[in-house]
Amino acid sequence: MTQKTVLITGATRGIGKGVAIAFADAGWIVYGTGRPSTGSGRPLSETAWAAEKKIILKEADVADQPRMAEIMQDIKDKHGRLDCLINNAGVASNTPASALGDEEIAKIIDTNFKAVFTCCQSYYKMQRKSGPSTGSGQVAAKGGGCIINISSVLGIVGTSLASVYSGTKGAVISMTKALAIEWANSGFRVNAICPGFIDTDMTDMLKKRESVMAKMLEFIPLKRLGTPEDIAAPAIMLASDGAAYITGQIIVVDGGLTAM
Repeated sequence: MTQKTVLITGATRGIGKGVAIAFADAGWIVYGTGRPSTGSGRPLSETAWAAEKKIILKEADVADQPRMAEIMQDIKDKHGRLDCLINNAGVASNTPASALGDEEIAKIIDTNFKAVFTCCQSYYKMQRKSGPSTGSGQVAAKGGGCIINISSVLGIVGTSLASVYSGTKGAVISMTKALAIEWANSGFRVNAICPGFIDTDMTDMLKKRESVMAKMLEFIPLKRLGTPEDIAAPAIMLASDGAAYITGQIIVVDGGLTAM
């Protein structure tokens, strides 16, 4: 069988890294994007864990729409297909609402919402036209596709110090539902996953404050932070043929937090 391919944005750390590794272990051809490496002096393509799992990392800013479109087309040209796009890249903020400046607001919106939309748009346009011949002489097929947007429980419920962040994540949920309806007749499935508090570097500041961490765990019925693997499992399910009748859905993975 021909291996399926997936592109995951923000795949160099946290949830994105965990999802990329899980897809590779499941037998997919995995591509990921990340910002240019700093400090190490080595390109992303030489990242050890990615090389071990045969994950191909590309340097890109998700807000750079032409670059993202180029990466998608390169994947389809090489393999004749890009079966799934996972929009995971995002930025967080802990700035009080009254102190948010124009620059920070723009960065959050551009990364968490606008870039998600333009990546969806670029993927849709590419899939709807026949691609050039691949190295094997095959022609990239015209058809639908699968999109998984990573939102957040903070797009469903509010909390302090996350006003614009929550707004963008809520917008991703609404956009996911709208695109699922608009593109259904074109053979596209569009779903979203809303992680709760996940044990990554983005929650390090919470883990360092024991009292805050303890209080937060009181409100999580399962009494623990989630892991990137907890997000990877539903992502693989949504990308599979077994989910062929699932679209426009929002899967919440939060240990029961929003069930309270």
